[in-house]
Amino acid sequence: MEDKSIKVGTSYGSNFVTGYVQGNVTASINELPDSSEANKPGIKEALTQLKAAIEAESNLSQEDKEEALKELQSLAEAGKNPQENKQKAKGVIRFFKGLFTELPKTAKLILQWEELLPAIASFFGFEN
Repeated sequence: MEDKSIKVGTSYGSNFVTGYVQGNVTASINELPDSSEANKPGIKEALTQLKAAIEAESNLSQEDKEEALKELQSLAEAGKNPQENKQKAKGVIRFFKGLFTELPKTAKLILQWEELLPAIASFFGFEN
């Protein structure tokens, strides 16, 4: 069984932890299906874009980025069986909405989220 624990301690820096988390998120996202429509992002594309936006957001602390990436991984895992994981997805979406209340309204992450939320919500079968 693969060890998905996160090692935190004096021998590991925050870049290691973030890199480890980023790798897990990327792996989970890559297991999702590609979009069936050429000009419309599907769940895989939406989560890939959201991951990049989280990583690039200068208004988030390192700790908040790591937490957001873990929640994003949870959403990607839920995407493997969207109907059974609808509640899990709803909880992650609520987490992101809460996190974004702490950011300036002009933060690129918020703008990206507003573009991607319809595709994410639609994939899990609910309105945003």
